[in-house]
Parts: sequence; structure tokens; C-alpha cells
Amino acid sequence: MWNRIVVSDQNRGVYGALVHEHLRQRRALFYERLGWDIPHSEHIEQDQYDRAETIYILIERGGQVEGYARLLPTSARVSYGAMDYSYMIRDATLGLLPGIPSGILGSRGAPSASTIWEVSRLEASGKAALTALFLTIAEFLEEAGAVELLAFTRKSFATIVRGIGFEAALVGAPVDYGGKPYCAISMTWGAAERPDSSDSSESSGGADSASSPAEPLRLAG
Repeated sequence: MWNRIVVSDQNRGVYGALVHEHLRQRRALFYERLGWDIPHSEHIEQDQYDRAETIYILIERGGQVEGYARLLPTSARVSYGAMDYSYMIRDATLGLLPGIPSGILGSRGAPSASTIWEVSRLEASGKAALTALFLTIAEFLEEAGAVELLAFTRKSFATIVRGIGFEAALVGAPVDYGGKPYCAISMTWGAAERPDSSDSSESSGGADSASSPAEPLRLAG
């Protein structure tokens, strides 16, 4: 049985252990395994986009985090000393994130709207967990009044999310990132695949269950 959990600053204390575990998994994947040059401590990975308005989507089963994603509205703003940050894609277009090319949105300007959100730092243990993750993302964004989701990710990820019922379109031309083709993608939802009712049950957080492939699915950023 999987619990589908939406974590905000209002309930983060309740889910503190799961939030910390997902930050630990992020460090293990993005810093240790993929070798990204990103802020980290001895135990976790956390950066300027982990803050009060950040929403975490967690997929948990048996006390283990099997999927996670980070969401920010594109209207988000924060200042750290003399530095002003918003969300990852916009900051990249402004040249604030070395390593990510500034032209990832092509001719499109970086949006700033409460109806457009960004997803980053995403991982799932397999397609079933990814489906549960994106279903929860879609439900949250619908409730928040959002109409579009942006991500900077592998070009192939657009095909993956289309397979679970999201519409996905490339924004701008693919760029080289870590020796692989990455790009910004724009996603909308409406026909997101629902978990098979014969394999799922409900709990206080909502739940889905299914067997997971060994190879995890990852989204950059």
C-alpha cells in the first residue's frame, strides 16, 4: 500500500522524517551517483529552491520513500543577501546557475504566474510509483488552480509522462547537460492514468500499490 503525501510548510513537521529521507535520497542520487555540482551537507542535498513555499510530493510505502518531487510556483521569489532567486528554470535563463545553458526556453520568456508551476528533483522507483507521483501532482495543481507544469529534464522524459496520460511538449532546443540531451518541457494534464483499483487501497494520505521495476525513473533539476 502506497501513501500519496503532499507536504507544505503547514504540515512539514508531521512528515519531517519522510522529508529528511527524501533529501538523503536526493544526495545519494544527484550528488553521489550522478556527480552534480550542487549544494549538499554530509547527509542531505538541499538548495535555494527548498524553502517555505516549496511543495514536496512523496510516495511512501512501509516507511520507505519510493517517489518524490519538488514543486514551486513560477511566481515564487526569495532573497538571500544580495542574491534574488525565483525558480530553477528562470534563474538558469538569467545565468544564475552555472552549468545550465541560459537559452533552455528558446524564444519563450520565463513565466511568472501562480497558474504555472515548476517540478524538479524527481525520482520514482518505477512506472507505477511515477504514475502515483504524477497523479498526486495533477490533483494538487488542479486544486491550486494551475494550468501548466514546467521541468528541465532529459528529452526522453516527455515520452515517459505522455505514457501516463500527461501532455508534454518540448520548449526550446535540447542542450547538452552532463553529456546527455536535456531540455525544458511543458506539461498539462487531464487524462492522467489512474491506479488500477484492484491493486490499490486508500489510507489517510491516499494510496496506490503495484510492483515496481528495478530501474528507477528520474527527472533532472
